Amino acid sequence: MTKKRYPQGKKVRISGITEKLIIAGLILCCVVVLIFSIFAVLKSVGKNSLKQHAGAIANQELSTNLSEKNEITDEPLELEEGQILVEGEIYEYNDDIMTFLCIGVDSRNGIEKEKTPGKAGQADALLLIVVNPRTEEIKVIAVNRDTMTDIEIYDTAGMYLNKETAQITLQYAYGDGREKSCQLMEQTISELFYGIPIHGYGALDMQSIATINDAVGGVEVTVLEDMTKFKKEWTQGTTVHLTGEEALLYIARRDTGYLGSNIGRVERQKQYLTAYVSQLKNKMKQDVTFPVTLLGNIKKHMVTSLTVKEITYLADTLLGYEFNTDNIISIPGESKLGEKHEEFYADDAALKNIVIDVFYDKVEQREEVTVSQ
Repeated sequence: MTKKRYPQGKKVRISGITEKLIIAGLILCCVVVLIFSIFAVLKSVGKNSLKQHAGAIANQELSTNLSEKNEITDEPLELEEGQILVEGEIYEYNDDIMTFLCIGVDSRNGIEKEKTPGKAGQADALLLIVVNPRTEEIKVIAVNRDTMTDIEIYDTAGMYLNKETAQITLQYAYGDGREKSCQLMEQTISELFYGIPIHGYGALDMQSIATINDAVGGVEVTVLEDMTKFKKEWTQGTTVHLTGEEALLYIARRDTGYLGSNIGRVERQKQYLTAYVSQLKNKMKQDVTFPVTLLGNIKKHMVTSLTVKEITYLADTLLGYEFNTDNIISIPGESKLGEKHEEFYADDAALKNIVIDVFYDKVEQREEVTVSQ
């Protein structure tokens, strides 16, 4: 091919349209670079922020609650900070783990402040999201809303009264419907789990479920139990694609006419969560900023302690983490009918084993263990 030569000393003329296209292209490139630069900075800052929380070793109360006692003195054995002794083996708290509390609030009017403690709504869904960077996996521990435990009681003026044993769902009501309620739930859940650190919380009202569901294109599930009472087509074993209010119906409704109905609802929530995360990952592969955009759309319907920087870091990091049905854990226990409502009593031994299995690593190299005198 003959190379076209231009007369020396003459400039090549570029048409106005071509010039505009070049400028537009350069601007677009700059915008893309800027977006990715901002995203990279947000990830970095978010990681450091979360790591400051995660850097705290499990407190002594956690180790004392879980560790075996010395048969002679009935005192805990002296171990290094963050270590416990279980069946003659040493385990060490995994301080890389980050744990987040997710709360589904029984409200359809947004997460609004409530002036009167005791009337701030209830926590209908409680999930502990456990992120383990060492194994690159996410585990979710579902907490039954009817779990009987000690909760803090406040009078209508907000003054602390005492602790009473009641369904854990009621703890949310004794806050302000927003941050205070979430902080109370965070503290109570931590105590239920022998004092594990919780690094952040997020609460959503029920009205947001339809928006969140449809944002990923809906979720497909196979109906786990007969739900024809709520939707005639939902016979057990039927595969349905949930859209809009159907998602809320599937994960929130239960037949209170029989004992243990919440256990079935928790199983449906676990199933839905697995399917939703799969859809969410697909969406994030197309747009890594999707979670931040989604949270902006449901701002009125949620409250969280996490910053945009932290959410950005988590969204990008968790995209490659393993998550499936096997990673969702339910706490074994027994449902009983109380004076007014259903009560769930967690199996203490099983709960203890869950905490050790999820939050601790076995120390392969056995060390000298001294007995406290």
